[in-house]
Amino acid sequence: MFENNNLKDIIRYFAGFLFALQLLLRSFGFKFLNNDQIDAVVNIVSFLYILYFGAKHNYVGKKGQAQKALLQEAGLEKSTNTTTKTEE
Repeated sequence: MFENNNLKDIIRYFAGFLFALQLLLRSFGFKFLNNDQIDAVVNIVSFLYILYFGAKHNYVGKKGQAQKALLQEAGLEKSTNTTTKTEE
């Protein structure tokens, strides 16, 4: 149903599920969730999504630092050093 690591689709599916649940419960007379509560839940999930992928794709952690060093050695990532090979 969901692609591997496709969190955006999961968030959309979760929001749709909450709205559908709200409509179902209201048809039976239950006022379990309102739109503001659903928006708050979706905002919290989106916030966590942004934090997770911000950390994952910005070389935070041991694995990311090792990947950044490997990219710098291959010349695919800008180095923080100001010296170049021609200056050495």
